[in-house]
Amino acid sequence: MTANYSIGQFSKKTGTTIRTLRYYDEIGILKPAFITESGRRYYSDDDLIKLQKIVSLKYLGYSLEKITEFIHMNEWNLKDSLTFQRKEMLQKKLHIENVIRALDHALHIIDDDGEVDSSIFISLINNIQMESEHKEWLKGFIEEQKVDAMFNISEEKQLELNKKALEIFSGLKLQFGQDPASSQVQELIKDYMEIVHEITGDDLKLIQDLYEKDIVIDDDPQLFHSPFTSEEEEWVTKAMDIYLRKKGVIVDGK
Repeated sequence: MTANYSIGQFSKKTGTTIRTLRYYDEIGILKPAFITESGRRYYSDDDLIKLQKIVSLKYLGYSLEKITEFIHMNEWNLKDSLTFQRKEMLQKKLHIENVIRALDHALHIIDDDGEVDSSIFISLINNIQMESEHKEWLKGFIEEQKVDAMFNISEEKQLELNKKALEIFSGLKLQFGQDPASSQVQELIKDYMEIVHEITGDDLKLIQDLYEKDIVIDDDPQLFHSPFTSEEEEWVTKAMDIYLRKKGVIVDGK
């Protein structure tokens, strides 16, 4: 094996910086074919092929640690590895799409309403980030077909509902401390319940079932982030109970 290229020549031929080549040597992923007594590195045509493999695997999203492992394997199940990597990339793609979606929703709301309360904003992001987890949680006590239908709404409609919810939450925060039975507070609860009914198909039975099964969504704050403080949450719950009792929903057995 002839060491044909100095590190400078190898760098120009491959489009890889000298700094990167030295780093690859340091971590053992691509060592020079020969190093002189004075420390000058030389690379061979075989090293060109090896670097092409490294660049290709990096393009596919593999970490340098994983590439180093592959490079030194005597046998490598390429299909299994690529299948696994594809699955990883699809998960990353979904994450990126959700991040872009969350940004689109946030920008849409800010463009229309200006500044947004940080706790409400975090709640909005959580709902988008945890959508898959929310669906699985709901399927624990609601028919899968119904849950899928609840989430099967257009992006345009989702933007509209998020905007409405943000306005309602902001209004409730402004009303915090007032009588939860007051007309202003109850009107905001009514507006919120209209969103819930639109998503669930105007089904108060579902809400009744939640109460009967003693299922409380905010029991898991990591899964369901509330836009309200604990004091605000308690006050909103009272206002919600008043509204639902008027609608005939039995709350706490009363």
